[in-house]
Amino acid sequence: MPFVKRKVEGDASETGLVKFIEPLLMGGSNGCYNVGGLEGLRDFYPIVPNADGDLSVIPFSSDIKFNLIIRDMNKGEKNPTDTKDNMCVFMKGAPERVLGRCSKILVDGKDEPLD
Repeated sequence: MPFVKRKVEGDASETGLVKFIEPLLMGGSNGCYNVGGLEGLRDFYPIVPNADGDLSVIPFSSDIKFNLIIRDMNKGEKNPTDTKDNMCVFMKGAPERVLGRCSKILVDGKDEPLD
């Protein structure tokens, strides 16, 4: 069954985003990036295990109003010494919860202090 006709879990915005990006990630004649779809992208940038061996994920809950995941953006580099080799934190949620945890924001490619 084509991906756009499959059932996707999540709210309408998340479902729309997933159904939009999946064909682009599949490559082929209409795709831009041949990474094996959304699952291939997830495999390429795996979730980082924490010190206990569990995955570095904070699932969304209505109490905290955000979710967070840490992905390894360069799994070939085990001892990063450069910011390009670092892990990346992805956080999604209520703006006041997300921005409240930030000290800087990226504006036009430059880090700006968040006042």
